[in-house]
Amino acid sequence: MAATIRNISLDDNIIVDTFEASILICTPEKSLIKWRSTGEHNIPFIKIGRNVRYRTKDLREWIDARVQGGIVDRKAASRIGV
Repeated sequence: MAATIRNISLDDNIIVDTFEASILICTPEKSLIKWRSTGEHNIPFIKIGRNVRYRTKDLREWIDARVQGGIVDRKAASRIGV
């Protein structure tokens, strides 16, 4: 049976599988699998039986925590009083 691709975004507050998470954060599915097992990147995930799921909220927060430069760099902005 072919996989169904849903129309989802990081703004949705839903649970997605590894394939959908990989699309949302533009990262290969195999990287997410590796990161889960090695802890290389600490993206929170949910285990439901053998299935792994990600909350879009957690994916969005993970991305936001990695933004560097510009006004969105909150730590640097706070140091200069912005």
